[in-house]
Amino acid sequence: RAALRIVQAHTPIRRLVSRHTRALLRRYFEAGTLTTPIADRSVDDRFIDMTGEERALYDAVEAYIASTWNQAGAAERTAVGFVMTIYRRRLASSFHALRATLRKHLDAITEDGRGRLAGSDEDAPDDETTDEMPDADEIAALQQRALAAEEAQDVERLLDGIGRLPPDSKLDRLKHVLGELNEAGFAQTMVFTQFTDTLDFLREALRGEAGPRLMCFSGRGGEIPAAGGGWRRIGRDEAKRRFREGEADVLLCTDAAAEGLNFQFCGALVNYDMPWNPMRVEQRIGRIDRLGQAHPVIRIVNLHYEGTVETDVYRALRSRIGLFESVVGRLQPILAQLPRTIAGAVVSGAGRERLERAGVADAIERQAREAEAGGFDLDAALDADVTLPDRPPSPVTLEALDRVIRSPDLMPPGTDVRPLAPREYGLLAPGMEERLRVTTDPVWYEEHAESVELWSPGNPLFQAPEFVAVSEALPEEKKALIDFFRRSR
Repeated sequence: RAALRIVQAHTPIRRLVSRHTRALLRRYFEAGTLTTPIADRSVDDRFIDMTGEERALYDAVEAYIASTWNQAGAAERTAVGFVMTIYRRRLASSFHALRATLRKHLDAITEDGRGRLAGSDEDAPDDETTDEMPDADEIAALQQRALAAEEAQDVERLLDGIGRLPPDSKLDRLKHVLGELNEAGFAQTMVFTQFTDTLDFLREALRGEAGPRLMCFSGRGGEIPAAGGGWRRIGRDEAKRRFREGEADVLLCTDAAAEGLNFQFCGALVNYDMPWNPMRVEQRIGRIDRLGQAHPVIRIVNLHYEGTVETDVYRALRSRIGLFESVVGRLQPILAQLPRTIAGAVVSGAGRERLERAGVADAIERQAREAEAGGFDLDAALDADVTLPDRPPSPVTLEALDRVIRSPDLMPPGTDVRPLAPREYGLLAPGMEERLRVTTDPVWYEEHAESVELWSPGNPLFQAPEFVAVSEALPEEKKALIDFFRRSR
C-alpha cells in the first residue's frame, strides 16, 4: 500500500494531464485565482406511485414486451427487442408518448401488406458501448421487420387501456414541483424529456391563463405560443435570447437542447423522464451547471415511476456513488453499460418482479464496488496535493482586443477586417480559406455560438505567426500586445 501511494504521488500523469474538476475550481475560487464562484448542486429524486389504473396498464405493457420478444424467432429477436425497448422507454417517459408510437404501429399493421414506418433519431438506443448507432432509416427498417411479430388485437388492447386512464399522475407531480421551485425563488426552470411526443403533451397540459409562460426547444427548433392557439417556430438563437431575457418561466426541452445551450442564469432543472444512460442526464444538467451560474445552489429534480427497474438502478447508484453530485471517475464504463443492462431486463421480463429488479440493481452495485476497488485511480492521482498556480490577471481585456481588431496597424499584415455590427466583424487573415464572423462580446457569443467565433485568448485565430514575427522596433503598447498573443499560442 505504501508503494502504491508513492507511485500515485509521483506518477508522470500529474505532470502531463491538467484536469479542472469542480473541486479544484472551488479551490481556485477560494484562493482568489478564479473570480467566478462554482454553484453547488441540490439533487432531489421524487418517486411517484402510479395509480391503480396506471400500474395495471404498465404491467400489461411489460407483459406484452416480454411475451412478444420471447415468442419471436431467433432471426427476428434483434428487431423485435429493439422495438420493445422503444415501447418501454416511451412508457417510462409518458403514457402519451407510448400511445403515439402504438398508434403508428397499429396503423402500419392494419394496412394491406403492412404499411411503412418512419424512423426517429429519438428512438436510437442510449448505449455508448458501441460506435455504430442506427440512424433514422435504420431505425425504420428495424421497426418494419418487427411488425410481423406484433398483433393488431394486442396493440388495440393497450391503446384502449391508455385511453381510459385518469389524469396523468406524473404530470400532477410536475405541476407541484414547478410551483415549489417558483416559491423558492427560481424564476425560470428547464424541463427535459427524451421525446417530442411527451413535450407536446406537456405543453398543452401546462398551457393556460393560470399556468407558467412556456417556450419549447426540440429537434424542430424553438417554439413559442402563437396568438389564437398553436405554436410558432423561431430560430435557435432567438429561442436562446428570448429565454435569457425572461420571456418564459419554463423551457420545455428534448435532448436536442442538451448541447449548445448555456443558461447560467437559470437555476433549476426538472428531468421529467430519466434516460437509461446517466451521462445523458449529466449533459442536461450541464446546460445550467456552468461557470457564471447566477445561483449559489442549483436545483435538480428527477421524476421516477416507483416500482420500475431503472428506478431501482438509479436509486442504488445514488446511494452508492452520489450520482449527479460527484465525479464518477472509474465508474464511467459501468454507467455506459446501463442501457444494455436495463434493456436486457426489460425485454426478457426480468425487471417485472421486485426481487428480479433488486437482482439487477445488486449486480450494478457489485460492478461499481469492483471498479472502485481495483485499477489505477486517475482522479486520486490528479486531484491530490494540486498546487494552485500563481496567475496574475490577464493584461488584455476583451474591450482592449476590440480596439485592436478595429486598428489596422495593430493587426497582422494582410489581414482584412470588416465591421458587421457592434463588436462583431468579418475576419480574413493570411492562411484562412474563408472569412469568419468573430465577436469580442461574450454575451453575443453565448447567444450565437454556432455561427460566430469569440475572438479571445486561446482561440486558434490567435495562432497566426505574423503576430510573433513583427519587428521589435514598435511602440510599447503594440509590443505588449504581441507578447500577449505569443503567450496565448
